[in-house]
Amino acid sequence: MFYLIEKLYYLAEAVNDMDLRLHACAYSFHTLPFKSSFTPPPFFLFRLQVVGNCRALVGGKMSLVQPGDLLIYRPGEPYHLAVDAIDGKIESGDYYLLCEGSWIEEWWESQPRLTQQRVHLDEGMLSLWQQLSIEQHRIAQGNPELIRHLLCALCLSFDRLSGEAVSGHNPQGRSNELVLRMRRYINKNALNPLRVEEVARFAGLSVSRAVHLFKELTGYTIIQYTQEIRLSNALERIRFTDLSLENIAGSCGFGTYSYFHKVFKARFGLSPKEIRSRPASAELNYQDSRFVIHHPDGNLSGISPDARRFLSS
Repeated sequence: MFYLIEKLYYLAEAVNDMDLRLHACAYSFHTLPFKSSFTPPPFFLFRLQVVGNCRALVGGKMSLVQPGDLLIYRPGEPYHLAVDAIDGKIESGDYYLLCEGSWIEEWWESQPRLTQQRVHLDEGMLSLWQQLSIEQHRIAQGNPELIRHLLCALCLSFDRLSGEAVSGHNPQGRSNELVLRMRRYINKNALNPLRVEEVARFAGLSVSRAVHLFKELTGYTIIQYTQEIRLSNALERIRFTDLSLENIAGSCGFGTYSYFHKVFKARFGLSPKEIRSRPASAELNYQDSRFVIHHPDGNLSGISPDARRFLSS
């Protein structure tokens, strides 16, 4: 354990001296059937499922990918992704990035890794990925050193979060595991009618214990956390789909459009209609948000020529 910590510390300290390049970083969201097959990629390909489900090629067969599943494909490893109806619903949202360099190779070799693994969907990690995407797509005053450090921090956070996802050998680990179970249940069901009692039952806890534990370890009530997921999904659909605002409100778990309009404007400072009228590439003030996902504009700004050729192939 101490060797691993020392190894990761060395990797973090050496980030400026090592070869580390980010070629693309973005968020994708699908509500229609979608398939993507790449010839063996020349980069490391990271993909984190955060909303809905899809299927991906893992170990020679198509495997179900759910929220909290992190996929990492090494250079030369075949990649195939399919978004189709699962339980009668088509919905898949994920972060992805393409990178290469000796730092990433050394990080990969620092401990045994799987192509598909579970990670704790931590708000800090999601914020790191969001900030990395923003920096990668910044047209002016790009900061390669900051991008390298953000990418380094993101990779090191995966090592911590993959451990948290399977912890359970001590009381604190058990508490983390129970909260993770509740969060996974909420992540999967947030866009449908959801009651606190259902969340508690899924974790095998009383309602009072579930409410207290969730608030203690996340800083959010179960209701607040559910609403944040609904609002962030609604924001993405407003910005990157042609669905009507009323349809979006209903599909994201809000009973009425008037209520949705009220909480949305209170959360983001702009009404749904005002958000839709803004260019998709416009940056909103997400400083206080831990759930909102950045998406690049349609012209693939911030993506390297090599990655552009690869993604367009």
